Amino acid sequence: MPKTWTNRPRDIRDLKRRLREGDTVYTVRRVSRHVAAYEDSKLYAAHTFTWRSPITGSLMTGHLSIEGLLAQENEIHEQPPRGMRNIADPGRQVGAPLGDNYEGVLDEAELRGLDKHVAQGSNPRNRRRPGSWRP
Repeated sequence: MPKTWTNRPRDIRDLKRRLREGDTVYTVRRVSRHVAAYEDSKLYAAHTFTWRSPITGSLMTGHLSIEGLLAQENEIHEQPPRGMRNIADPGRQVGAPLGDNYEGVLDEAELRGLDKHVAQGSNPRNRRRPGSWRP
């Protein structure tokens, strides 16, 4: 069974003893459904400890130490959580690309709507230059 560490002093000591430079640990991120409606609700992120801080001598992943990562994420996993997608992997495809046999036929109402949209848009020749001030 994979090991999980939480933000407790005992787990921090155990994690410091176990981790070596180059080891990877995993944290779970919760994704807001308001911002990304079609995204999975939980994703995992991988953190590789690649260097030691010259001041404290603690292992670091990016700019975070072991204590900082536990304080930020509250839980660290030894192996990737099962059934979750990595946050760095591409998301699942909600709308599939159209097939080769698709023929999009626009009716008259849609064409009128598109013409109106184009007519109400701004003319690039009449726009002011970027950075210019208008009194």
